[in-house]
Amino acid sequence: MASLFAGSALAGDEATPQSPVSDTVVFAIPDVWPWAYKDSSGEPQGSLVEIVKRLSELTGVPVEPRLRPLRRALIELDSGEVNFSLLFESPELDARAINVARLAKINLLLAALADTNYPLSLEALEGKRIGYIRGTYLGEAFKREARAQKVPVSVISQGIEMLPLNRLSAILASDHAILRSLKTMGLSRDFLRYSKHVDGQPGALYMSRKAQRPQAAKQFRDAIATMIENGEMSRIFFGEQGRPKYSDSLAPTAQ
Repeated sequence: MASLFAGSALAGDEATPQSPVSDTVVFAIPDVWPWAYKDSSGEPQGSLVEIVKRLSELTGVPVEPRLRPLRRALIELDSGEVNFSLLFESPELDARAINVARLAKINLLLAALADTNYPLSLEALEGKRIGYIRGTYLGEAFKREARAQKVPVSVISQGIEMLPLNRLSAILASDHAILRSLKTMGLSRDFLRYSKHVDGQPGALYMSRKAQRPQAAKQFRDAIATMIENGEMSRIFFGEQGRPKYSDSLAPTAQ
């Protein structure tokens, strides 16, 4: 795991030490539940907001999380209007911004009610109804899938509610989104069983190539390494129990 989370080399790591950061470092965070959203009082919440706040607490660097539509977050990162963002890692982003450090890998899972016994794979779900969030990239296999019935839902919790009503046979979403939804609904993770659909996609801290506070990058990278080492990063994304148990085979996961 150590090599998985190794930080990328940063321009300026060997530069002459600069004075301590005194100004606020601005983050553009994609406004997508459960990663980032505003609560009933208008305050930013979500896993990525929690990470940004912890980075500030661990480093002493003041931060300002700004929730943005994804496209706008990327534009502001390109222009240097914001210093940092937390995004899924990709070669395109690596070319546009500086990849400071990886946070965690997020798996895509197929999930069904725990008391069902049919295999969880796209092939085995031929003709059955699979719930998903429209506009979310869920892998090439699902994009091409024509045998299963793809049923868009507004939020993952809606899909979970439809399972006991036999309106869906399975849902397809990230492990993070499924676990957060279950927690919000007051349900145990054992309410569902899981099969990995797509192996983990890394999330990363990116810095604008025009960042006005580049010296904060090394401090944040070190803080991320600490959060990974002590298990805090995993707890933020997957809770105290960690990732759900799942099987790569077609058989249901044993509980």
